[in-house]
Amino acid sequence: MAYQALYRTWRPMTFDDVAGQEHITQTLRNEIKTGNLAHAYLFCGTRGTGKTSTAKILARAVNCLHPVDGNPCNECEICKGILDDSILDVVEMDGASRNKVENIRELIDDVAFLPSRCRKKVYIIDEVHMVTTQAFNALLKTLEEPPAHVLFILATTELNKVPQTVLSRCQRFDFKRITRESIVSRLERITKAAGREVAPEALAMIAELGDGSMRDALSILEQVLGYTEEAVSYEDMLSVIGITDYDALFRMCEAFCDSDGGEALSVLDSVIENGKEPEVFMNRLTRFLRDILVVKLSQKPEAILNTSQAQLQRMQALAKKFTKEKLIYGLKLMNEAVRDAKFTGYGRIVYELALVKLSQPAYENSLEALCARMADMEQKVAEGTMVAAPQKQDKKVETKEPEEDLPWAVEPEAAHEVPAVAEPSAEETPAPAEVAASRDDITAAFEEIKGYLRSHGGAPILPHVNRATPMMVGGQFSLVYAKDASMSKMVVSKAAHMELLLQAVQSVFGEGMLLRCLSDKEVGEPKSEDAFEKLLAMGREHDEIEII
Repeated sequence: MAYQALYRTWRPMTFDDVAGQEHITQTLRNEIKTGNLAHAYLFCGTRGTGKTSTAKILARAVNCLHPVDGNPCNECEICKGILDDSILDVVEMDGASRNKVENIRELIDDVAFLPSRCRKKVYIIDEVHMVTTQAFNALLKTLEEPPAHVLFILATTELNKVPQTVLSRCQRFDFKRITRESIVSRLERITKAAGREVAPEALAMIAELGDGSMRDALSILEQVLGYTEEAVSYEDMLSVIGITDYDALFRMCEAFCDSDGGEALSVLDSVIENGKEPEVFMNRLTRFLRDILVVKLSQKPEAILNTSQAQLQRMQALAKKFTKEKLIYGLKLMNEAVRDAKFTGYGRIVYELALVKLSQPAYENSLEALCARMADMEQKVAEGTMVAAPQKQDKKVETKEPEEDLPWAVEPEAAHEVPAVAEPSAEETPAPAEVAASRDDITAAFEEIKGYLRSHGGAPILPHVNRATPMMVGGQFSLVYAKDASMSKMVVSKAAHMELLLQAVQSVFGEGMLLRCLSDKEVGEPKSEDAFEKLLAMGREHDEIEII
């Protein structure tokens, strides 16, 4: 006997063998026992959920000479004849290849003839959504009022493409995705019957990769069993399928939580070095981030996720380290990377850039990145893990009040209360106000600062710097933005830009000068000292420079 694929060898033979569709099989069995059969059935659902298998079982059950509790006996001459295709009263058609009006007209002509050996003539039309509109219209009258000896069974994976006129003439059954537990149970039964030993964690992973499809899971199992004649381990399964195990996904997500872009790149490199395709890993990472988001948001994630209890516990621990905003930002980045990589000759660069951006959202100006950064900071504050950036010196120097004769000075009562900030001692460098006093005009100083930016790679941010009004606030150089320049303020406030700006300011005023980036509202309407202190601490911790 010729070899058959596992999904054909282990195709369900009775309604009891159909996994995960009890709501359908119980109804069909009752209809067969009572004789209250519909003239047309429509089976819809995703691939590999048992639609065609159930249709074949139903075709035998309605014609079986000795049915057993609504199931076909598979022993009588009718059942055997249908199984070996020697009885032609059960016709199975492919809607994709026989979808034209001419094909449907042939079917309509054939319907008029009585069955040769069976009680009913059964027409199984698979992938019926591929039938053309004209062919559907030709079938409607026959489908609505077929002869008593005819039964139609239609199957489709895309219900939305089936006309409503056809749906209204059929008894519809929706096939659910098969649960992970049902697939694992079936795989265990098959491997035991074959005398093979497969590690439980390997079967669990195969069931998960099946993604609700029994046929897909059996195809993967068949490939894994062909790898070796000995016991199949979890590592063997990974080698055959070419996927990445969960450890790499968890390591990658830990790198995201720790803002460690280098570790994220290292994980991707190890995945590729082990022979895995980067796009496969990125697709799995995207799905994994989605699962983490489900765990983060859902009260009962086990009802949504198709994973083991042990893995679910690890995911719950990991989800506590993420904020919802960062997960949403990550899913957006991963989806864009997978899409963009298709249009470039070297997709690895696209993937690596996405991983670095997710590890360090400060590298991007998008609203999602900003929300992710703020949510991370809020979580650290709530957990008490955020501390101020290390000060340059233990000894603090009081900030001097601005001189009255400075044209760019702002009266102290019109500015924020500035918290004490560690600064170099007066013996080493002059106080900021004293250095500023040596300048004739702040406008000239501002031009020198912009000249420094041009010569040190800061030309891209100059348009945003030019929208600011330079002034001294509390003895510190400040860039003040009007309300309509809030976007420029956001760009300039990025950590990398502020660090370059601080170097430019200190090249003009001296190392003791500090830098602020403020809105005109903040200059004119000071907030409370406590709120300002918290904002200052959060900004220092996140950007790791002294920015107010």
